[in-house]
Amino acid sequence: MKKHQLTAVVLSVIFTGLGLFYIGTPMLIITGALLMALQGAVLYFLLLTLGFLGFLALPAALALHIAGIVITIIYFNYRSPKKTWLEQKRQRQLSSPGAIAARTVIGLLLLAGSVYVGYTEGTAPFTKSAAEKQVVREAAEHYLEQKYGEPFKVTKMDYTWAVGSYNLTAIPEGAPELEFTLDSTDGSPPVPSGETYLNRVWGAQLRDKAEPVIDRLYPDGAFVQAWVSCNMKQVVREYDKLDSCSGEPVSQNVDIVVFADVAEGSLDQEKERILELVKQLPGVTVPGKTDLQIEYYPAKLNTPANAAKLEKGSGALQDATPTYQFREFDISRITGTSDIELRKL
Repeated sequence: MKKHQLTAVVLSVIFTGLGLFYIGTPMLIITGALLMALQGAVLYFLLLTLGFLGFLALPAALALHIAGIVITIIYFNYRSPKKTWLEQKRQRQLSSPGAIAARTVIGLLLLAGSVYVGYTEGTAPFTKSAAEKQVVREAAEHYLEQKYGEPFKVTKMDYTWAVGSYNLTAIPEGAPELEFTLDSTDGSPPVPSGETYLNRVWGAQLRDKAEPVIDRLYPDGAFVQAWVSCNMKQVVREYDKLDSCSGEPVSQNVDIVVFADVAEGSLDQEKERILELVKQLPGVTVPGKTDLQIEYYPAKLNTPANAAKLEKGSGALQDATPTYQFREFDISRITGTSDIELRKL
């Protein structure tokens, strides 16, 4: 195989149709450009269907790639004794290194352009530009500041193309530990809604009230997180002032992580402690339903690193498994230790 033939075939193997630009006849350049454009269209089709029709698109892309290789090989192996001028034309076509390089670079740019257009156009319905996201970010921050009278910062944005909406994470600038979420449409203008800021504020206040009780009962190491659900029509920042949520009772969740080596022989003692906690919690919660969860981890996991994770509000240790768990969705149902189940995990 001659040098030019080998180079052209290798280029066609690496990049669809590039070997045809290397050869450089007008017809082959047109053919190469067509193969590249079709491959960009296949990529667009594949992305537009989220890959579900890959069983059609991928074979089509492979067929286009193989076609470029086959045409390159045929060009160099075609011989016609009646057309000796054709061989001379081929030699002239491949005699100028500068022209060969220029044609090859043009082909490579066209291939990159077709892939880029196919990708950007194919993903456009599922993504948003930085400018579009900035509009939503500013609208959300303005909405929160107007509603709560303090500055906020949106720290994360996720766009869900299936429903045409954003899920955002934000923090109040004065209390960045109270990270919360909210939603927004992608309309013009965008409409924010569903923020969980007050739920975090109320939860932090409930945690502060419950911690002294929990620390007395679990002095060896316990961390508490709380969440409060209440659909209030007006802005009420004080947890203690919650009494009714649009006619529904206040829903409170208290999650406790306890570092203790619980054994089968100490389960009765733990149940007594849980019962005492159930009796004391109504003294710090507002009237409503209280959901209580306690997870027990080995005492050796009570490290500064794990304590820092829990204090930041992660809720649980993602890289460890609790040994026992207690869960009651409404603690008012508990009247004695017989109602308490410590489940081994």
